[in-house]
Amino acid sequence: MNFSSSMKITCAAVIVSVISITATYSKPTQVAQLQSAIQFAPPPPPDRGDPGDRGQGGGHRGPCDKAFPGLVALVPTPYPNLPDDRWGLTVNDRPTIWFDIPSGIQENTLVEWRLRDSKNQTVYKTVLRLPKTQPGVVGFSVTKPIAIGTYQWDLALYCDSSGQRSTDDVDFDLPLIRKGRLQRIAPPQALQQALSGSKTPLDQAKTYAQYGIWYDALTLLGTRLQTSKDQPTSNAWSELLRQQKLESKSSLIVTPCCTQ
Repeated sequence: MNFSSSMKITCAAVIVSVISITATYSKPTQVAQLQSAIQFAPPPPPDRGDPGDRGQGGGHRGPCDKAFPGLVALVPTPYPNLPDDRWGLTVNDRPTIWFDIPSGIQENTLVEWRLRDSKNQTVYKTVLRLPKTQPGVVGFSVTKPIAIGTYQWDLALYCDSSGQRSTDDVDFDLPLIRKGRLQRIAPPQALQQALSGSKTPLDQAKTYAQYGIWYDALTLLGTRLQTSKDQPTSNAWSELLRQQKLESKSSLIVTPCCTQ
């Protein structure tokens, strides 16, 4: 065998070894990446008749539709043929609902935030003026504890907010309304056990997502992103929204807003 042939055989052996090593180490890496990714497991869909009023709402189009184009609640739709029927689970007695507002919010915009129970009784309501925010995602929280049960939330944004308005005066202007539902449940024992082993907010968010608790998984991520833009949390946030077809360009920005 001449020197040239020997070199060819040696090079071929090296290449095979490199490919073998790469395949050996890339597979565990890919498995680890899959195991570390957030995965939402949708729970069984609810009874659509409880409560009766559902969906993104609005009813009539008015000037506020142009002021807040593309505003959407970051809540899944349990029925594929009803894209405006938004619903999710929470175990928190003071849940937060997140909204993607691509146009941002002008200073002193008036908002009415309300929660109704299955008997259509208002159990929580607040009217407040909002600070100016950039396009992106903001959260609205229920600041009083709620009991276990099913609720409808209503967010009404008033784009013509220059006048005065009391909490009982509903004839102010034609607002843009977004509606959805949440169901507060007692945390299952398996969830509690899993959370006890979740050491970080990101791990806790993954656990909530695994058990189908949408509102709490998203809130853990969104709250952290308001103050810290670490990449793992940003990736989990984007992936969670992507899985429910809720991701947009503006949804990558989470800003503090709307303290009651």
